[in-house]
Amino acid sequence: MIGSVGLIAGPAAARSVKDVPYVPTPAAVVEGMLDMAALEPGEYLIDLGSGDGRIPRAAARRGANALGVEIDSDLVARARSLTRLESLQERARFVRDDLFTVSVRDADVVTLYLLPALNERLKPKLLNEMKAGARVVSHAFDMGDWPHDEFREIADKRVFRWTIPAIAGGEWQLFRDDGTLARLVIDQRYSRVSGTLDGSAVRAPQLVGAALSFSANGIVYRGTVGDRRIIGSGWRAERID
Repeated sequence: MIGSVGLIAGPAAARSVKDVPYVPTPAAVVEGMLDMAALEPGEYLIDLGSGDGRIPRAAARRGANALGVEIDSDLVARARSLTRLESLQERARFVRDDLFTVSVRDADVVTLYLLPALNERLKPKLLNEMKAGARVVSHAFDMGDWPHDEFREIADKRVFRWTIPAIAGGEWQLFRDDGTLARLVIDQRYSRVSGTLDGSAVRAPQLVGAALSFSANGIVYRGTVGDRRIIGSGWRAERID
């Protein structure tokens, strides 16, 4: 929901986001956002700019654990009160904090209803802190040049979803189980990848979270990207510094 999220940078200089109108997310959109996130019981959701806490409470009803981050102390108090009324306090909690400094490293899902400038400012934080395969869902506004993975109109509102990609770009030494070697080079922009294997372009490259796939010379390669290794079936690759 729009409002109360820290500081906004604008042409009139930084100002308190309390100047931004508080606009609650409609209930149908809340549920649609969680559906798009494919939120599972036991997962951890963080709602940045949580307002009265309706998204974390809805996540808690689904068996997830949720944190609402909100700068407006009155809204934090209201969210906590509503959570107690529904007996959801074991799964949903709320903090008064700045969304640009709170950690999102452990989140499986981050939800947003912020202004475009805030989404742009948050984008590097989400990409750098969140784990590969985690999901980001935004009501109303996109992430600029970061292409969304899914878009829906829900109750006449726009909703976008992204999956955090692993860092696959760079040069890799590929080892096949038959003892042969190859040089794999991957170019990456967000989740979009291209590349070469021993200088020949790979076909149908795809990166979804940490899952990488491509084909070369009639062979399909599928693997999971880690910090320094890609582990596949019948092959592996190690990053070249």
